[in-house]
Amino acid sequence: MVDQTQDRKQLLERIVGLLDSKDSAVLKEVLTDARSSDVAEVVEVLDEIARQVLFDLLDPKDAGEVLEKIDEATRSEVVEEMPSEQLTDIIATLPPDEAADVMADVSDVSEEKSEEVLEQIDSAESDQIEKLMSYRDDTAGGIMNSDLVRVRIDQTIREATDEFRQADPDKDNYHVFVVDDQGRYKGTVGMRELVLYPRSTPIREVLSEDIPAIEVQADQEEIANTFRKNDLIAAPVVDENHMLLGRITVDDIVDVMEEEAEEDALVTAGTRPEELDTHNSFKAATVRLPWLLTCMLGALLSTIIFYPLYEPLFVKFGVAVWSYVVIFIPAIAAMGGNSGMQTATVVVRGLATGDLAALDISQVFIRESRVAFIVALACGLIAGLVALTFLNIYADTSSGDPLAVVLGISVGVSMFFAIMLSTMLGLFLPYIFRNIGIDPAISCGPLVTTTNDIVSFVTYFSFALLLLKVFGN
Repeated sequence: MVDQTQDRKQLLERIVGLLDSKDSAVLKEVLTDARSSDVAEVVEVLDEIARQVLFDLLDPKDAGEVLEKIDEATRSEVVEEMPSEQLTDIIATLPPDEAADVMADVSDVSEEKSEEVLEQIDSAESDQIEKLMSYRDDTAGGIMNSDLVRVRIDQTIREATDEFRQADPDKDNYHVFVVDDQGRYKGTVGMRELVLYPRSTPIREVLSEDIPAIEVQADQEEIANTFRKNDLIAAPVVDENHMLLGRITVDDIVDVMEEEAEEDALVTAGTRPEELDTHNSFKAATVRLPWLLTCMLGALLSTIIFYPLYEPLFVKFGVAVWSYVVIFIPAIAAMGGNSGMQTATVVVRGLATGDLAALDISQVFIRESRVAFIVALACGLIAGLVALTFLNIYADTSSGDPLAVVLGISVGVSMFFAIMLSTMLGLFLPYIFRNIGIDPAISCGPLVTTTNDIVSFVTYFSFALLLLKVFGN
């Protein structure tokens, strides 16, 4: 298998060398022969001047393919530096959906520049782009391509074939979409039917209704699940009146799935996708800080509140007892946080894929509570035995003080309940967040991990104190 990474490194080295030697003719030839995806990766690591040189050498069509493939942070910088005339030529070569994505970045950089570019391109294409820009970029409207092959249900295979032949050969048209005389979506006709059936065959006789229509405001994660569950390569997009607006193809869904996975990973880590939209370190730090500061303040606040509350109560049994209790805090808190994180991850994964089993909270509760009980029981027994052994070795039990037994039981029981409580948090919080419109992936993030730590901390101290009061001297 060819090492693609090594190829890209060699391409980068060659382009940098040609930029240094100012050999524009050879550089243009290299850029023309290279894949647009590889050139896009090279552009992402070059400085502003080098980027502009490359785009000046690329013809508008190749430049459009590269511009569409570079990351959003780099694209924002490139369109900001690029003259409006050059940007207009590039936008004119892009399909409406890709042009809308680029123009959204232009609009973020400069509304004036965006208006200037849209005024200079064909009015029909400009209207298409503006319409696509009006939809949120994470909805069907923001993903769809308005270029498609459509025929009326009262036409024939001959007319459908003629329409298909007139379509842009560079577009991936997998189906002919069928509408009624009002423009409402009725179904599709595939390539197989166009080839195998007599040309006089009415469209309505070969019409397939197997491909579900996607509502224009549907969320991209829901769309990806629809494609996955129905093994689709393309699907129509319709409005609330079932009017056909455009189509989404499987290559769009690959991008969506990557974007959703990236977003969930970032949210789980306590940051947001906006961090990747900029190269500014200060802006990236401001995206990360809110969650981290919230977690830090929560942890510090719990320490400030609970330590003074519990410390004098434990010291009554002796400073040694207090010290032995404290040393087990990290183990209890860590296990509670980890078990809650595991459950939340499983639940979030189920919600993200749209599985019916995951949507039934009662069914998920039964399964996860059983798993949690087995895990908590095993961990509680092991932790209790380890704590008992440790305290018998290091604690002074010569006077018959039941300290080792009491604290060993406290550790084991606390471990059990900390895991059970944290698991329940990990189970219910994703559903709560989902119902109030917050990404459930946040339930795997630092905020909930900190909450689990605090719950574990309070559970352990409370049980230890209770048992010491009942059995201690």
